[in-house]
Amino acid sequence: MRVFRRAAYLARMLRNESLAPATLLARQMRSLRALVGHAAARVPFYRELYAAHGIHAPSLQTLDDLGSLPIVDKNLLRAAGAGAQSLDASPSAVTITTSGSTAEPFVFQIDRDYDQWRKAQYLRPYLRSGQRLRDKVFRLSAQPTRRTPWYTRLGLMREWGFDCDSDSAEVAAHWRRLAPDVLQGYPSSLRLLAHHCLQRGEPLQPAPRLVFTDSELLLPDARDLIERAFGTPPIDIFGTFETDNIAFQCEAREGYHIAIDCVVLEIVRDGKPVPMGEEGEIVVTVLRNRRVPFIRYNLRDMGRLSSGRCACGSPFPLLGVIQGRANDLIVLADGSRRSPQKTLARIKRFADAIRAYQLWQTHIGRFELIIVPSDRFSDADRAEVLRALEAELGDARIELRLMDAIPADRSGKRRAFICKLAVN
Repeated sequence: MRVFRRAAYLARMLRNESLAPATLLARQMRSLRALVGHAAARVPFYRELYAAHGIHAPSLQTLDDLGSLPIVDKNLLRAAGAGAQSLDASPSAVTITTSGSTAEPFVFQIDRDYDQWRKAQYLRPYLRSGQRLRDKVFRLSAQPTRRTPWYTRLGLMREWGFDCDSDSAEVAAHWRRLAPDVLQGYPSSLRLLAHHCLQRGEPLQPAPRLVFTDSELLLPDARDLIERAFGTPPIDIFGTFETDNIAFQCEAREGYHIAIDCVVLEIVRDGKPVPMGEEGEIVVTVLRNRRVPFIRYNLRDMGRLSSGRCACGSPFPLLGVIQGRANDLIVLADGSRRSPQKTLARIKRFADAIRAYQLWQTHIGRFELIIVPSDRFSDADRAEVLRALEAELGDARIELRLMDAIPADRSGKRRAFICKLAVN
């Protein structure tokens, strides 16, 4: 059965974390050569793309050679249509649809064997960080539970998914009824739940043993609020629909472990690799997806690599910081861009007065701050939060609007910063 294949893949991934870095890198390189050779020979999109760049038989001796291949993105693969699919693709397939949180959703297919690898890849960060197979998992996302797999009925991998837009009081009531062990969800959804629990003085009972966040950028204010409300700091996981979970924190939280047995991850600026520790765009090659290969695929997220090693002893290299999407950066008057994280960190000290917020850049030097206030929000808080942001943004004009709720985008997520300039 497919679930047993998934279990075998998961066991292999967990064993990989005890291997020497040199062994892992050698295996990664073998997988990369095989993937690129397959794409150049059997995937029309890549064959034509490489030929257009004068590359007819890609030769990769080291990971540095990967930089000789062109970077692709969602728009290129979408435009390629069936040409992005391997000529060897089997009739049996699983269809994946990305969230479309910032643009039109992207639909592609994967083979059923890779689907089981992908599902094991999804589970890995949770299990290696302390989640148990018999734990009850309570998840807030845009995909509520619609069916109960047979293994759940046996008490294994029990997960209940609830709509992230549900009222916090209703969510807390469901938690008390189910008495879960693990809390998972979008940072924005867990932030709202945390604020509800703190404001009402009603902590989740029983308290979650573990809290995981994923799918959105975890900002410092949300991390602090979640830890204060639930009694344990969240463990953040980074992935996308195209790649699944590819980098994840452990309980040490010293960075994000890059799953190099599943992907090759590069940090680039203007298409070129940046020095260690410098910020750039995250470009990923997915090693096992042969049906629609993602080779040097630009995620449009920003991050930087760390040269250090985690205290947990993992052989995986570390992604030090994830800054969010490249198209959600603050645009300055000179055309340069910067991460909004430092600006948003100014809101951290107002956590008790603000249930949720979202900052928009509407023009160069003009912003709108949307706030969902708590009962404690005052005119003094309004003035203070504007002063705090103005101190960070300089001469910018900031309009503050109070709302009852911040609508989620099509994926169910709520980004903390949205750049609405046409330069996106």
